[in-house]
Amino acid sequence: MKAPNVFDLFLRALFYSLITVAAAQFYINIFSPEFSVSLGVVFLAAFAMLAPEFPVLPVSALSGVLILFSRAFYGVLKGSEFTSALTLAVPELFFYLFYGVLLTVYLAKLQRSSILLDTAALFFCDYAANFGELMLRLNINAFSLSSQSGIIIAALFRTALILIFLTVFRKYHLVLMKKEQQDYYQNLSLLTARLQEEVIWMEKNTSLVESTMHSAYQLFERLRLDSGTKDAAKDALIIANDIHEIKKEYYLILRGLSDALQTKDGQLCMNFPEMFSLLHTPLEQFASSLQKTVSLEIKGSSSVRTSRVYELLSVFRNLFMNAVEASKKPHVSIRITLEDDSREVLLTVADDGPGIAPDALSQIFDAGFSTKINYKTGEVSRGLGLNIVKGIVEDRLGGSIQAVSGPGGASFSIRLPKETLEG
Repeated sequence: MKAPNVFDLFLRALFYSLITVAAAQFYINIFSPEFSVSLGVVFLAAFAMLAPEFPVLPVSALSGVLILFSRAFYGVLKGSEFTSALTLAVPELFFYLFYGVLLTVYLAKLQRSSILLDTAALFFCDYAANFGELMLRLNINAFSLSSQSGIIIAALFRTALILIFLTVFRKYHLVLMKKEQQDYYQNLSLLTARLQEEVIWMEKNTSLVESTMHSAYQLFERLRLDSGTKDAAKDALIIANDIHEIKKEYYLILRGLSDALQTKDGQLCMNFPEMFSLLHTPLEQFASSLQKTVSLEIKGSSSVRTSRVYELLSVFRNLFMNAVEASKKPHVSIRITLEDDSREVLLTVADDGPGIAPDALSQIFDAGFSTKINYKTGEVSRGLGLNIVKGIVEDRLGGSIQAVSGPGGASFSIRLPKETLEG
């Protein structure tokens, strides 16, 4: 591991020192006006316990120097001479040096610490450094009962604050990590679902590639028998060979994608509300990109948990986004009903959009059919979404899907066999 250079180390030490110095301005005087107990060491110790490569000695030394001069200038503002104010604050510099050395020894020697050991070490560092500072202040009897009780109480108080700070930070850090992991797995699941869609479409095209190659070869055979078209026969054979090579590469890509998307049964298992929740944020983002808002309303329930998550995510994602895209309203309401019977899960996905034209209703599941066009760019949708939905529901899951439309919007009814979902 590359060691940090001196300038980087100084900048890090200065940054943490300034925070420590700022915290040190909150203090109380006990025993005498010269002896103060501040919060500076709370932040110094907390940073040292949290950061694996925290420069404890440089920060404690620089903090001590900066606090020394800050106390001196504060004394001047109160009417003291700079030299005398500086002299009175020198023991506080040694307090930070003592504390830094003791904390460094603890962190360096004991790699695996526990809460109990951390508490004892922090208390001892604070107590010993305070005791050393008292010994330097000759006008205070360090061994008196009041002195000992005072530095013990101060050490307990600051140790408690450090532990509270550490606990809060670690809890917050865990929450952030959990949220980051949730976002990561959400994005990964949606990406996998989209890849599943492409694989399904590629699988549908394999028969087309095969038949095209076969047709090209048959054309070669017909042209070969005619002496006047032998050159054309050679061209047909070249085309058939080229398609054959494309087919091999196509199959390799398809096989690689399919293998990459293979998951063991039970590796990812969800119920339907969990899948809808996973799609909620991306759906809101999609609606926002169209200057719309969207809401999902779920009625009913299902006891089914399934490992066919990615296929179902593809189905619901397409249906939800189609509803948002088709709506002319600024707010799109999507209603989902769930119902179980003994053998099937019944789902209905309905929206409050303009519905589907009667002449288009019989074609919406056909490959290539689309009513979506970008009039600014002229780009037409591939028209694969609902065709893929139908393929997943019927061919992969063994269910059925039907669409109805009316004045209140479009509705898709899906029936899924429990045996497939839970198998």
